[in-house]
Amino acid sequence: MKLYGALASPYVARVVMFADLKGMELPMESAPGGMGSDEYRQINATGKIPALDVDGQVIAESTVICDYLESIQPEPALLPADPMAQAQTRMIARMTDLYIAPHNTPLTRMRGAGARDQAVIDKGAEEFAKGFAYLEQFMGPGPFAAGATPTLGDCALAPFIGMLKRTVFPNFEEVVDPTVGDGRLATWWQALEAHPVCKKNIDAYDVALETFLKWLYEMLAKRSAGK
Repeated sequence: MKLYGALASPYVARVVMFADLKGMELPMESAPGGMGSDEYRQINATGKIPALDVDGQVIAESTVICDYLESIQPEPALLPADPMAQAQTRMIARMTDLYIAPHNTPLTRMRGAGARDQAVIDKGAEEFAKGFAYLEQFMGPGPFAAGATPTLGDCALAPFIGMLKRTVFPNFEEVVDPTVGDGRLATWWQALEAHPVCKKNIDAYDVALETFLKWLYEMLAKRSAGK
């Protein structure tokens, strides 16, 4: 097996963290020709990352890849046996994709003071607040997303919170970091930070994201200057 992708993607980071928690070796390669290229679309028609190559057959979409890894190596289980706990961890992964992920990019594009649209910022802050409230309501008893050990939902949400700590929380005071304080997401984040494998993956993702953002901001600055 090999994974096509780059760790700066929160969706790739989801799969990498999931595999690491299971103790699975998962070599990673860049998408041939780059994400969205015609060359890569010959491998994965969506052109997106990640994609998992299994002896020439390809699985797309991060959560589906995690489901496959769980199926071929059930232990340690990252999808709980208890039906309610399994629903809870899947809800956290799904809500991350629906109610958190879409609101990062519009704000990140306005990180510069001259590019800010307060109406868009206020709307983003409102949507983030709703998304965080949904997550807190549907998490299990904890301290992780659905119990005493990390599962799929933790792998899905952690990279996005890590991204927001780089791109949104420091730049938009309107968006409150829910991992600060004593709320459910705060105790959840503390549990991740105290877990060796989760912490290792959070830190690795942060390094990869920082490198990518530096390149991105430099490229956008040059484009803006007409270079």
